[in-house]
Parts: sequence; C-alpha cells; structure tokens
Amino acid sequence: MALTIFAMVTAGIAGFTTQVASGSRINSLASVRAGALAAQINRLEVLPYDTLPTRVGCTSISTGLVPRTECVAVQDIVAGRRQVTFILRPNNTALRPDTVILERTRPRQYHPLNLF
Repeated sequence: MALTIFAMVTAGIAGFTTQVASGSRINSLASVRAGALAAQINRLEVLPYDTLPTRVGCTSISTGLVPRTECVAVQDIVAGRRQVTFILRPNNTALRPDTVILERTRPRQYHPLNLF
C-alpha cells in the first residue's frame, strides 16, 4: 500500500519537474535573445549617421545558444533624420520575433564658439 502511494506521488512530481525544466529552458533562451537584441541595438545607436545605409539587409547567425536571423532596414524620414528598424527572428518557434524601431538624427556641426 505504501509503495503504491509512493509511486503515485513520484509520478506526479516527475511530470511537474518536466514542465518546470521546459519552462526554465525557454526562459534562458529568451534571456539570451534579449541580450543579442540589446547588443545589436547598441551597435546601431553608436554607428556614425552616414554609415547606417551600409547595414541594411538580413544576416543569419547559426552559432551560439539562439540561432537567428537579424534584419536591419533604414528609411529616410526627412532630411537629417532616419528611422532604423531591427528585427530579430529566432529559429526556435517557441520564441517570438522582436522588432525595435529607433530614430537617428544627423548630429549638428561642432563649432568651438557654439557651446549650447
């Protein structure tokens, strides 16, 4: 009798443990995806304004913990202002694609007498 109760409890715990492990794996992949997204956005933010159009296109990344496709699009809004769209599409269907849109402006010309 005690062995039967032990078997039932153990089977229940095993199912729960499998669900928790699966959720933990997806959460760790989502954290890696968020890090990759932040790294690429930081790169796009520090690039010189005039070199932004050279980054347009898609790149497949098959190494690392999250194989993915990264796409960059640059659109001129008005003179001196560009909209940069970055899309990260993980190959794992359990993770959703992320899109970040940012605007970049041409910096003002520096003049030593213009302090503000």
